[in-house]
Amino acid sequence: MDFMTTERLLDKLEEILNSGKKQMFSNMRLVDANSCLAIVQQIRSQLPTELSEAIVILRDCDKLKENAEHEANEIINDAHERAQMLVSESEITKEGERKAAEYVNNAGQFADNLVEQSYIQVNNMYIEVENVMRQMLDTVMASRESLFVPEGEEQDVGQQDPVNRTNEPRRG
Repeated sequence: MDFMTTERLLDKLEEILNSGKKQMFSNMRLVDANSCLAIVQQIRSQLPTELSEAIVILRDCDKLKENAEHEANEIINDAHERAQMLVSESEITKEGERKAAEYVNNAGQFADNLVEQSYIQVNNMYIEVENVMRQMLDTVMASRESLFVPEGEEQDVGQQDPVNRTNEPRRG
């Protein structure tokens, strides 16, 4: 999803809301509800794209982790093979065991670092996607509420109906 496209749509929605004719003795404005709803629908149509992109990123991270584990296993196998080839003499055997242990240790550290980096990257991407979606939702909700809440009247945020997507404010 192009974040700038969403930003432009939100800016356009805000412009429509701000350009509406102000009602006398109130903070209410007359706006073209169809234009506002069309923009909201365009924003909604882009949200699933962002979610599918996040899923692709997570799959890529899983592949990276699998590749790191595979590479670590190959390094360990190579270390074992090298150690077996060096078993012929005492001095060579000692050196081989030392190097094999070093390879195993390095491979384990390498794999652990790659896995940890993958988890950190995935977590940061989740946080970023969540923040962008929260900002978009907050902006849409604020714009929607400003359409229906008269000046001086407070609406309890906990009683909002996120499923109510009609052109009329909630009654009762």
